Amino acid sequence: MSKNEQSQRIGQFSIQLFSLMGVAFGIHWLVLVFIGVEHSEALLFQTYPVNLLLAWSIVALITRFQKVVKNQIGFLFLAGSTLKIAVFFVLFRPQYLLDGQISALESTGFIIPYLMALFIETKSLVRFLSK
Repeated sequence: MSKNEQSQRIGQFSIQLFSLMGVAFGIHWLVLVFIGVEHSEALLFQTYPVNLLLAWSIVALITRFQKVVKNQIGFLFLAGSTLKIAVFFVLFRPQYLLDGQISALESTGFIIPYLMALFIETKSLVRFLSK
């Protein structure tokens, strides 16, 4: 695959990722407003951008270096997912535990953007790599 094709694939993925994460963020925000909860409790302005950036980085790296690491792509994908979980434990868990517990609201503040990013990552990589 040429550099131009790689750039096009990364561009297509970027549009899909930003679109899905934007819609998910909007719905998440509206649900919190509807139930009368402050968005800062769920750290939405931190969790969505971090998950978006990590998902984009993982897919961009795998797409750019797919020929070099052809036999290790699955391991790289799993390493990326592990990195996202590690970021949760380092960045977000301490903030969520300030009151001594992680509420369902706080959990969904991380889980929803994580799963949205994971879904689009997986879908895009399967489609890109099957060609």
